[in-house]
Amino acid sequence: MVKSESSAASGHQLTLQAAAQIRGLIIDRVLLPGEKVRQVDLAEKIGVSRSPLREALRTLEAEGVVTYEVNRGYIVARLDDDDHEQILTMRAMLEAELFKTITKPDSDMLVYLKMSNEKMIEAIGARDVANVLHWNREFHFAIFDLSPLGQFRREVHRLWQLSEGYSASWWWRTPDAAKRINVEHKAMIAALKKFDVAKLTELSDAHRVGGHEREMAGVGLR
Repeated sequence: MVKSESSAASGHQLTLQAAAQIRGLIIDRVLLPGEKVRQVDLAEKIGVSRSPLREALRTLEAEGVVTYEVNRGYIVARLDDDDHEQILTMRAMLEAELFKTITKPDSDMLVYLKMSNEKMIEAIGARDVANVLHWNREFHFAIFDLSPLGQFRREVHRLWQLSEGYSASWWWRTPDAAKRINVEHKAMIAALKKFDVAKLTELSDAHRVGGHEREMAGVGLR
């Protein structure tokens, strides 16, 4: 039983790692929107067997990152500008509600946010896609987790997963990306420390919209 549980946990971890690597390939434009996912080639590229790869693709399909077409297989999802605008609008609405209901963070949480930001900045410098995505989520969702609104958090998470490949690439495609994020994240931490929810919401909106505007200016994926 212990061996079976350990094997299941190991398989789940391989699936998560494979899903993160595939997201990274999409963000780096190795896999393009609308492109067919060739599983044999992809398994070799990311160094996993077909089983965790299939599970990773099912996970990404549930998130909307890839779609499945009969007689064609898995396809990298294609979001047009209107889709992306709608996702950003929904995120803004849901995240604002989360901020309204957060509890005041303790000192340990503030330290964790500072560490998450530092890890993300390091990952940008190293062009480590998986860790950039991981630590960015850790930073923002640690704040969202201060809210008791579980259904809101789950929906925000789904929207983030759906749009990450379209909104994250400017992190290293612009020379001042790390500096911008560092400044903006530190300002959010400062607002949280003061428990200034209105300021936190304002900073988060600017952070979200600013990244999208830089992407649309020509440094993103489209």
